[in-house]
Amino acid sequence: MSVNVFWDNSNIWLVGKKVCSQIEPGHEDAFRIHFANLVDFVVGGRTVDYCFAGGSLPPQNDALWDMIKKAGVSVELQQRGAMDGKEVAVDQAIHFAMLTRIVDSDKPGTMVLLTGDGNGFLDGKGFIAQLERAIKKGWEIEVYSWDAGCNRYLKKFAEDNGKYIPLEPAYNKITFINNHRWAK
Repeated sequence: MSVNVFWDNSNIWLVGKKVCSQIEPGHEDAFRIHFANLVDFVVGGRTVDYCFAGGSLPPQNDALWDMIKKAGVSVELQQRGAMDGKEVAVDQAIHFAMLTRIVDSDKPGTMVLLTGDGNGFLDGKGFIAQLERAIKKGWEIEVYSWDAGCNRYLKKFAEDNGKYIPLEPAYNKITFINNHRWAK
């Protein structure tokens, strides 16, 4: 069965940085995600039909997004809010990409979600709502997240309806510390 990967880059990076503070304290500012290794880890040798990452435009960071694109990922970027600098509509862009794949795919596959964000669950919105739609259409689901920051509802939903895979055991493979430690 082929996989379709949906990646909430900000969530994976921000929580990963917190994990770094526990595993490699003092290196948080140099913490990086090894994009190709992360994609390889979640794909696990399976055929990839689609890979999508959502994120926001940090200042002077085009190289980051170019690296993600080189790893074979479609990227959609959103501008940060003018008043507060916070992300705007990143999750919604990922939700829309997920829904489009569910509706437009000729046959269901495996939906792989990289996030820890379970916001909106109590209101029938958010990532869990998209995963529910996928399951209703015959998709299998897998959620990859840092245990340190995964929403409890999202984790339980994945465990009860598919697979939940924590990222911490793969920390040294999927991350590196710039100018200090390379990904293994």
